[in-house]
Amino acid sequence: MKRLRSLALVPVLLAALVLVPAESASASLASMHCTQHTLPVRLSETGAASYSMWGELCYRGPRQPRTVQLLVHGAGYNHVYFDIPYGNGYYSYVRAATLVGYATFNVDRIGTGRSSHPVSPLVNIAGGSVALHDAITALRSGAVSGTGFGKVIWVGHSYGSIYGWKEISTYHDVDAFINTAALHVFNQPHLNANIFPNFYGASSDPAFAGLGLDPGYLTSKPDMRHLMYYVPETSDAGALAADEANKDVVSYTQLTDLAAIVALPPASALTQGVTVPTLILNGQADPMHCSAVAEDCTSSEVVQQFESQYYPPQAQLRTVLIPKTGHNTVTSTTSPYSTAVMLAWSLSVAAPY
Repeated sequence: MKRLRSLALVPVLLAALVLVPAESASASLASMHCTQHTLPVRLSETGAASYSMWGELCYRGPRQPRTVQLLVHGAGYNHVYFDIPYGNGYYSYVRAATLVGYATFNVDRIGTGRSSHPVSPLVNIAGGSVALHDAITALRSGAVSGTGFGKVIWVGHSYGSIYGWKEISTYHDVDAFINTAALHVFNQPHLNANIFPNFYGASSDPAFAGLGLDPGYLTSKPDMRHLMYYVPETSDAGALAADEANKDVVSYTQLTDLAAIVALPPASALTQGVTVPTLILNGQADPMHCSAVAEDCTSSEVVQQFESQYYPPQAQLRTVLIPKTGHNTVTSTTSPYSTAVMLAWSLSVAAPY
């Protein structure tokens, strides 16, 4: 009941996040303390920590919060997804989470951004989960900032949520899980029409041609992301331009991993090992998951019932759908509402201090 009551905070948080004048928002952002870190990580349990994961730690005020939110982006993205440089903070989850008192550690997953780019077959769900576990260990031990965090909330977007399925069920090292844009069924017609045809070799794209990436690294074709991840009703041309300008890569191995993971029956799903409070947040018009041939996203209750078969009772599953919103909840115009829901729920399960 505590989590249900916590959603009553959404209107209050929404007002705080949206109605702050631009000049006040700028002042708030100026008071945010951010430091960049490069962590040594492994890609296997028995391997050496010979790879690096980049992340940015942010919080406000004179002392570090007790709770940190680990922000894990989706496929074809990097840390910019959670802090897009457009809209004066309107689309920034980092800004919102730090405003309510949390620290955020916003990472580039292995194979993206400023983190290591191993040969593409090594960029997979198993190795990436080990690397993210090492990052969580560093956050808890104080290796990141000198002071360890007492609690960690995993905040995933799309494939970043699916990494959470694997990592959390394996290591049980976080206190709560926010799973955005990752359901256990996909809209195959959308994948066939708008996803698979719009990936190509990253070395063919001007943004990545000079990086020496092997052919197993893919990226989205220019100006196709509006078809892949958004719906017109809640798309902002400026946000789409920023999304395109900051796009990243995904390995072919990750895409094949995803197919195998989603094909698992409910009783064998990775999420059966998720035993911490879990929020599922999804766009009601998400073309990746929602359609008449996939899942009925017109009702939170229907999605909750469907997803519940993949989780144990300990997950205390809560499902919220954001109206008129596609796959990318943070970079759609409904972003403040999505963010308010996520933070209201967070406050009920793991307070910042």
